Amino acid sequence: MNRTAHRTAWALMLACVFALSAPVAAHAVALESFAGDSRYTTAIAVSAASFPSGADAVVIATGRNWPDALAGTGLAGAVDGPVLLTESWRLTPGVLAEIERLGAHDVYVLGSSLAVSDSVIVALAAGLPDTATITRLGGENRYDTAALVASATIAARPGWDGAAFIATGRGFADAEAAGPVAVALGRPIFLIDEIPAARRVLSAISASGVKRAIILGGEPTIPTALAANVEATVGSSERLAGPDRFATALAVAAYAEANAGFTWARPGIATSDDFADGLTGGVLLGKRKAPLLPTPRAGLPDRIASALYSRRATVTTFTVFGGTSAVPAHVRQEAQHALVALYFDINRAMSHVRAITAFGPRTAGGSAERKALEYVAAQLEGWGYTVRTQTVMLPDGKTSHNVIAERVGTSTDVLLLGGHIDTKYPSPGGNDNASGVATVLELARVLAQTTSRPTVRFMAFAAEEISGDTADDHHFGSRQYVASLSSAERARIHGMVSVDMVGYGSTFNVRSLGTGPQTAVTSLKRRAWYVGQSLPYLKDPGRYGWSDHEGFERVGIPAAWLEWREDPVYHTTRDTASHVQPSRVRATGRLLRGWVLGMDDAGLKELR
Repeated sequence: MNRTAHRTAWALMLACVFALSAPVAAHAVALESFAGDSRYTTAIAVSAASFPSGADAVVIATGRNWPDALAGTGLAGAVDGPVLLTESWRLTPGVLAEIERLGAHDVYVLGSSLAVSDSVIVALAAGLPDTATITRLGGENRYDTAALVASATIAARPGWDGAAFIATGRGFADAEAAGPVAVALGRPIFLIDEIPAARRVLSAISASGVKRAIILGGEPTIPTALAANVEATVGSSERLAGPDRFATALAVAAYAEANAGFTWARPGIATSDDFADGLTGGVLLGKRKAPLLPTPRAGLPDRIASALYSRRATVTTFTVFGGTSAVPAHVRQEAQHALVALYFDINRAMSHVRAITAFGPRTAGGSAERKALEYVAAQLEGWGYTVRTQTVMLPDGKTSHNVIAERVGTSTDVLLLGGHIDTKYPSPGGNDNASGVATVLELARVLAQTTSRPTVRFMAFAAEEISGDTADDHHFGSRQYVASLSSAERARIHGMVSVDMVGYGSTFNVRSLGTGPQTAVTSLKRRAWYVGQSLPYLKDPGRYGWSDHEGFERVGIPAAWLEWREDPVYHTTRDTASHVQPSRVRATGRLLRGWVLGMDDAGLKELR
């Protein structure tokens, strides 16, 4: 780079079909959303959908904290009723009306009076018929409460199979992921840890008659020694675990497929940043025998996206719990995209960074640049692309080449993604610009077997760095490419993005000269939600552009440059592969993947 109530409940249940204009899916996929203006009204909406004809029992827990409610999902499955949430100090408005609509006569309140105050019990007793039974299940701590709830679950489930879920009491993620399975099978959930407060749990497990333990989460969530003690207590155990909460959730989903008849036809999505929506939504998912897929608000996890892609032929509906503050619009769209395209794999991208920098300084026209271009071409050919090259003449009489490949869309309109391969001697160019080329390569792999609305052109540009006697002796590859285009070919390119120096920095910018159409800049800024941060605009200073967008912008093609900054080792020998920050490359790739897959006819028209 050249530079330095009932009706209320049903009203809250929002069901809609997410129209896919792009990407093109093999079948229509609906998006069903259950959301209220709070976790309490969302729980009511889920209850209304789960039990439209009513239910004999209901489970109530505080919505302020998660431990008591976690064990309640198994109980809800055993008594065939919903989990409703209330504020600790009062019965939340709407909860009593939903219980009345359900016609429930058995009410289980989870937790001690510190979790759900006596005033809530009084309000329930005053509002329900005299024939209603209100049972509080609360112990001295979360572990005792969970054990009491587990015991009630077993008592309420005739023909219980003797299995129980065992989860940590220090976090909600693992037990919440197992909630739908506990509901479907009416299985108890015990909370346990290697702390004094949990010492009685093993005795409670034994007294409950548990014969098989399904331990949720790996080390250090449930340490090996503790898991061994559980197995010794019950006689048989297995562990469902992965390296993070998302992998554990997928392990639970696989277990549910094999043991509880679950399918991926209607998976549920809820935020992993909070407990309430996924916990209450677990009842509906359990009744439907569908897995819960947790996701942070920042973006759909790669593991979840990969699992969805592998089951893309099965999914017909996404069930989303919570509003857009819980599951943002970009996460919902990412879930749609996961059904039609591979996720951006940062490990693959970083392998390209290492391979390209291994060639050493890639001076324009030199052997290292040629080898790097050959590497790019070989990767593209390996993914099934037809690759062509374009000769680039340099001032010193040497030649270089642009490498070009294309993935045809349902439209002939083109989005062009490119990055320069050469470096400023003596830099090996990890950030400048193996990071950009690696991003383009991984996007080419991701999109190779996908159909989107736009046609996507991938390029590795030759000779971007200054290679001559003047400050304007640069961008030879991109300039010559633009000059070779006919007017009709130029008109086909609706947007060009130079992916340059995207591997290091604290600020993610979209840039341009400011002299041509700024529609590509505007379009990318709108898609900044994919990286969960702003994408500020930064104008190139001076007469000459600082990256390969320049030549496109000067002839009226909407163009933009994506870049992270500042880089303290710019153009030095310290710009190695190890200098590149994977998180920066991943963010760039996720943004561009979403930009391409989310591009429809209206978006293409806005660009030109």
